[in-house]
Amino acid sequence: MKFRSKRKINPLALFYLRISVVISLVIVTVYFGIYLRNNRLLIDSLKQQAASYYDLIVRVRRWNANYGGVYAEKRFGMVSNPYLQEVGIEADKVMVDGTIMTLKNPALMTRELSEISSEHNQIQFHITSMQLLNKKNAPDAFEERALRMFADGEVEAWELERKDSGPVFRYMAPLLFEHSCQKCHFKFKYNLGDIRGGISVSIPFAPTEAEMVLNRRAIIGLSLLTLALLLGSTYFMLNRLSEKIEAVQEALLEASIRDELTGLHNRRFLMTRLNEEYERARRNGTALGLLMIDVDHFKVVNDTYGHPAGDEVLRSIAQTIVAMLREYDVAGRYGGEEFAVLLAATSTPDMVKLAERIGAKIGQMESHGPQKRIRVTISIGVAALNDDDSAETLLQRADRALYRAKDKGRNRTVLL
Repeated sequence: MKFRSKRKINPLALFYLRISVVISLVIVTVYFGIYLRNNRLLIDSLKQQAASYYDLIVRVRRWNANYGGVYAEKRFGMVSNPYLQEVGIEADKVMVDGTIMTLKNPALMTRELSEISSEHNQIQFHITSMQLLNKKNAPDAFEERALRMFADGEVEAWELERKDSGPVFRYMAPLLFEHSCQKCHFKFKYNLGDIRGGISVSIPFAPTEAEMVLNRRAIIGLSLLTLALLLGSTYFMLNRLSEKIEAVQEALLEASIRDELTGLHNRRFLMTRLNEEYERARRNGTALGLLMIDVDHFKVVNDTYGHPAGDEVLRSIAQTIVAMLREYDVAGRYGGEEFAVLLAATSTPDMVKLAERIGAKIGQMESHGPQKRIRVTISIGVAALNDDDSAETLLQRADRALYRAKDKGRNRTVLL
């Protein structure tokens, strides 16, 4: 049975995805809150407008009622209020000069003001009650709900209503029984301060709805722009951060495989590459060689010139070795004053020749320090991969060859 390996997800990409979700949620929440608040302010503005109309109508009605109604000249086509006779009030009076005056009571005045307002700005008023003198003042569905709410203690009611002519904002507040109301409404047995009905105000909602649509479009546009800027900035910063992290990782990796003093690869890297090159040589049937190099009498250098001078010697030797190798050869500091060179696809005679050239070059250098004339020699052990070798035995043979070179008097190359 074959199992598919899971694709690794880039941690930074996953972090960007998560932070993008968080930023998106925050932006959507903030702008949705702004959108709702704008809508609420528009509704509140309509409520205040409707409440102002209601307050104005109530004051005008109170003025009218305090005078017992207002008489106006009855002109052609004007119809007197027929409902006044039901409460014992004569609507029409004839003046001495024969002019007929008709009574405009608060209810009639409210209706006529509504007609004038409706023609001017389509805003309408309607006085209504559960106990009616004029059946034309019967409450509609909204007004009935509002009247029941007033009976339960509410002081105002409003809602949006969809009509064939367009959306309408409906507002209603209660109408209280006052002294001036007794003349017409005495038969309903109201007490002073009782709610005897209400006045509703209807305002066209289409302009406000159009403004809400514009607000919604503006909010969506701003939220998308803000989201794009934030996500783009976040992506840019994370991309820069990713580059810096990669650079730091590369530096750390390089530091972990480099010898701090000489700049050559360290022992751990050498062992890793030895195993890799061994496997490649076995797989491809190619040659593989290893040079083990040791600085002769290095303790004398440290004791005579000091450790800083000894460090300069090691750095100089390392630079010399690297300068004489091919690009794909691997040189490293094996430890202390010991160096190792890994030679791939190189014949045994060529390995020996290279080792001898390195030894001769270093031995001929007059100075290995910037201030002191220090001359050193090196011993080199050479081992070429045999059929029965492992990576470990190859290293052991090169090490033995080195010690044999030292036993034979140093400053020489030995192949084993």
